[in-house]
Amino acid sequence: MGKTAKTLVFWGVVIVSAFLLWQVVRNNTTEQAIPEISYSEFLIRIANNQVSTVVIAGNVVRATGSKGESFRVIAPTSQSPMLGALQEKGVEIWIRESSEQGWPNWLMNLAPLILLAALWFFMIRTMQKNARLRATGQDSAASAISSAPKIGP
Repeated sequence: MGKTAKTLVFWGVVIVSAFLLWQVVRNNTTEQAIPEISYSEFLIRIANNQVSTVVIAGNVVRATGSKGESFRVIAPTSQSPMLGALQEKGVEIWIRESSEQGWPNWLMNLAPLILLAALWFFMIRTMQKNARLRATGQDSAASAISSAPKIGP
């Protein structure tokens, strides 16, 4: 592989790593922006007609209160009592696929680290190769300096 191709691959990895890292950070900050409440507090809010809409994705319930505030709850695996209470109070219920679980999301979160490790490996390998070339005298810049006449003591 030529020097230009290696440089292009290097900068491609840097750009893709930066983009993936930005995606992971952006997704985590939006997740943290929604406050989490306890399940018992959620049931109290349902009983007091303070919940207008819920979106259920696996065990994660994102809800909108009657005043427009958003919050999230981790629900138990048996959601029958919660669904019954929501239907009784006339809450709009949405069911979504669980996007927070599974290997694709895990792999997406791990991708920036994998790319940064590959970048680090590439840089270390290049530094070792350059050190070997200098040690054997095959590096043109190093050989030019070493073959120059000495001036002074």
